[in-house]
Amino acid sequence: MFFISRGRDNDFLDPFQQRINWRIKNPNDIDWGTELFIVEQTLKSLTSQQIHLARYWGAVEITERITPIIFNLIKKYRPGSPKAARVLGYFHAAINDAFVMAWFFKYLWDVARPNQYGRNLSTVLSTPRFPSYPSAHATAAGCAEAVLSYFFPPELPRIKKVMEECARSRLYAGVHFKVDNDEGLRLGRQIGEVVVNLLKVQNLHTFQ
Repeated sequence: MFFISRGRDNDFLDPFQQRINWRIKNPNDIDWGTELFIVEQTLKSLTSQQIHLARYWGAVEITERITPIIFNLIKKYRPGSPKAARVLGYFHAAINDAFVMAWFFKYLWDVARPNQYGRNLSTVLSTPRFPSYPSAHATAAGCAEAVLSYFFPPELPRIKKVMEECARSRLYAGVHFKVDNDEGLRLGRQIGEVVVNLLKVQNLHTFQ
C-alpha cells in the first residue's frame, strides 16, 4: 500500500505510524434479515433511472468513471501539468489502498451476497463471486470523495452527490446490501482522511 501499512495482529498504521481504529461496523452487529428486505423492496420498485445508474457504474471499473471527472476539474481549474499529475497520482494511490482494505475486510468477515440469502432475487447485474461486505465500489467512492474534495473544495457538494450515487447503484443492481454501501462509504472516507492528513502536512495546495 502507499499510505497505510500493516502492523502486527492485523492492525494498520497511517503514514505517521499511528494505529488506525477503523470506523466500520462488525457484521455481527448488523440485522441481515432487515438488509435483505431492503434489497427485495428496492428491486421491486426500481425506476428506469436507478437501473441506468446500476448499469452505468457496474459496467466498467469504477476509476474509468471517476478519472474523466478529475480531468474535467483539471480543465476547469487549470492547476498546471505538474500539479495535475500530482492530483492523479495521489488519487490512484489512494484508491489502491481503498481496494486493499475493502478486500481485507471482505475476506476477514466473508459475508454472503444478497442472492445467497434470497435465492429468488432478480438482479439487474450478475453478482460477483466474492464476499459482499463492505462494497468495494462504495469504499473507492468514499475515498475519492475525500481526496478530490480536498484538491477541489468548491466541488464538494457535486463530488459527494456523485460518489453517493455510485455507492447506491450497487443496491439498485441487487448485488449489495444497503449496509455494504453505507459502511463502504464510511470506510472509504476514513481512508481518504488518512491521505488528506498527509497532504495537509506536505502542504500540497488546493485548487479553487
